[in-house]
Amino acid sequence: MSVLGVNNVYKSLGKREIIKGIDFSVEEGEIFGFLGPNGAGKTTTIKMIVGLIRPDKGSISINGADILKDGNRARAKLGAVVENPEMYNYLSGMANLKMIAEIRKIPKQDILDVVELVDLSNRIDDKVGKYSLGMKQRLGLACALLGKPKLLILDEPTNGLDPSGIIDFRNIVKNAVKELKTSVFISSHILSEVQQLCNRVAFINHGEIKSMEDLINGNVQQGYEQIAIVASPVSSIKNVLDSIGEVSNVVQKGTEYCAVIEKGSTPKIIKALVEKNVDIYQIYQKQNSLEQRYMELVEGGK
Repeated sequence: MSVLGVNNVYKSLGKREIIKGIDFSVEEGEIFGFLGPNGAGKTTTIKMIVGLIRPDKGSISINGADILKDGNRARAKLGAVVENPEMYNYLSGMANLKMIAEIRKIPKQDILDVVELVDLSNRIDDKVGKYSLGMKQRLGLACALLGKPKLLILDEPTNGLDPSGIIDFRNIVKNAVKELKTSVFISSHILSEVQQLCNRVAFINHGEIKSMEDLINGNVQQGYEQIAIVASPVSSIKNVLDSIGEVSNVVQKGTEYCAVIEKGSTPKIIKALVEKNVDIYQIYQKQNSLEQRYMELVEGGK
């Protein structure tokens, strides 16, 4: 069962149609990216998922519960961090967490568990006003993780963070998925972070889902990988690659050749090229460029 299901959803604000029949799902244990330019419909979609606004048509379900028909059950296992979370700066981090836990009747051990998960144990009793932006983001994530949600919504969670803070936040999210079995829906403008963090990504533009991409396997079958080769003479490369059984889908792209190969077969390929007197300048695993795909689907669709 999908943790989040968005089915044929439409939404208009005034006379303007913002969301135009979008469909996607987030599976258990998955980190799902949601990308698009400003005004594409990302924030409107998130507001509908968390119940701040209602869709005009279609359905949204969380853990099998429809947010309109059974909103309390749908949101019972939902956590969210929207940009810079608001906290009581004059209270300690622990006091902020205890207030939320008391309202939601969450046991103290759960508080201690999330504090350790977000790596704030040594500063949790300090006033939030003394926290850095990165620490405030981690505290906001701790608040969202109270109650061990099945779905975590992150809207631009690394805005304003320095590289170290971004790395810390990324690792915390990965640990939350692993330890709490939480699925994550993340909207971000930082494409490199999405590529490193997410399993799949959806591109939205003008209120429509333009494409869904698999970032883990890069649309290559399990047990295979993509490589790129820069070598000379160029005329010999394709003939050699075509003669190797572990190689398929050989394509020339500019000055390099790209191919799908069985994992672990790179040494055999290098040996075959050298034996045919091909000079190898570079050979590396090819990663799908999320930035390039973004430009093709979103910027190119304007």
